[in-house]
Amino acid sequence: MRYEPAFQFVVRVAMCDLYIGGQAIQTGQQIVCVLGAANRDPAKFAEPERFNIQRQPNPHLAFGYGPHFCVGAMLSRMEGQIAFSTLLRRLGGIQLANDTPEWRPAFGIRSLATLPVTFSAVLS
Repeated sequence: MRYEPAFQFVVRVAMCDLYIGGQAIQTGQQIVCVLGAANRDPAKFAEPERFNIQRQPNPHLAFGYGPHFCVGAMLSRMEGQIAFSTLLRRLGGIQLANDTPEWRPAFGIRSLATLPVTFSAVLS
């Protein structure tokens, strides 16, 4: 979720005048928050360009934050645990067929078009 978030950015509207990074933002102005960049911030993540499934802590923003936190986050995490544990249990020796996944051409929403894998056995 941190390494390749589905949503690369969100748009918000400033509710008051403020300064962020020395930049003046006025009430009502739209702000683009680039989650893809925030999730790789070296101030928050050691080795931000490295995929590490056991990364702790992992304060990514893939599900949003605060009042904008995704109401389906817990369900999504549960579905992911079920899907990945089932795949790993049933497909012996599963690995990527190549090092270059094919991404769908889309602005702001990131998803795979294909993800070829190989495996050695179908286990029960």
